[in-house]
Amino acid sequence: MGLTLTLTDAELPASPAYIEFLHATLSGNDFFAGEWYAQEEESLASNSDRFTDITEKARLVSRDPRGNQYLVRSYRFFKELLTGNMNTLRDMQRFHFYFIIGIPRTGGTYLTKQLFRASDIDYRGVQNALAHDGFPHLANLSLKENANLHTNGLLQLAEYLTMVEIYFSRHGKRIHGERILVPKKFTKAVYYFDLIRELFSDNADFLITLRHPLAVCKSVLDKSGGMPEGGRFAVRSAIERWALNDWLYRGRTEQEVLEMDYVDCMLGYWKRFHFQIAMAGIPAMPGARLVPYGSDSMTATVREYFTRFGVSLEPEAFVASPAPSFPPRAREAADATLEEVNDFWSSMDMEFPLQQVAHPR
Repeated sequence: MGLTLTLTDAELPASPAYIEFLHATLSGNDFFAGEWYAQEEESLASNSDRFTDITEKARLVSRDPRGNQYLVRSYRFFKELLTGNMNTLRDMQRFHFYFIIGIPRTGGTYLTKQLFRASDIDYRGVQNALAHDGFPHLANLSLKENANLHTNGLLQLAEYLTMVEIYFSRHGKRIHGERILVPKKFTKAVYYFDLIRELFSDNADFLITLRHPLAVCKSVLDKSGGMPEGGRFAVRSAIERWALNDWLYRGRTEQEVLEMDYVDCMLGYWKRFHFQIAMAGIPAMPGARLVPYGSDSMTATVREYFTRFGVSLEPEAFVASPAPSFPPRAREAADATLEEVNDFWSSMDMEFPLQQVAHPR
């Protein structure tokens, strides 16, 4: 019996971020970095007009022989992810990935920047989709609005791998073992970590950033416009959207989430994210390292990696935020959340660094 299954690029189109990257590569223009590396100045607002000319860029990319080659390459990776036939994907073994995994606002951007410095790459010119955590969009399974988030996530992961191959083959600095260092802030890896383990278990380190939940909450508030009216949850930024999606996945309606107390909503998101880290087994992976938020911990981690790579650099200064101020009820709820996560990690035979995370900063 012979069966041919055909999927076209109209049904599974290349993502705008990938087209943008390919267009910049082919034209020699600057990559779109945005503000991903600006730890203090970074805004969480979306760039709503970023892809207004993406149709024209897609046309130019598809008509260029190299552009067409890159598009085919990403779809070949995608096919192998769908089928488990790893022939082409084995080419990625020449890279060593340093995945920074942690809920947003936990210092992952700082570590990502320092690892780019170790590779002698100016992080200010690295496309945000290549460096930061919005892309690829791995998420809990959803079949809404004529889209399969799982399948779309696989395609974006294939595109990310192609971007790595193109960019780091040209700009990467080889490290020990003759592998090319590839940093990536990869928050969403927790949602499909079984796949990440299958692809990268032999050529990846995992840096898990951790921070007190109230400090995370305060940082998101500061970057999103302050506490919403009435203290109720609101969606004004990508991180708040991720928190909403987490609650929707657990069975809440959007209206129910928008009527929740802001801090309670973020505490629930924080708790389940760290449950997911443990359930995925990330802390038990070879090369895994827990990095609590703070200047001493962050800079010490960077120094160790610089030494490992034989790099004669000093870590850039880590700018820690001041301790947040919340009412006693919020602090009590946060303490209870920390204890829940600590107990859950213990039940999974993992040690959560409770004492290092227990003080909001």
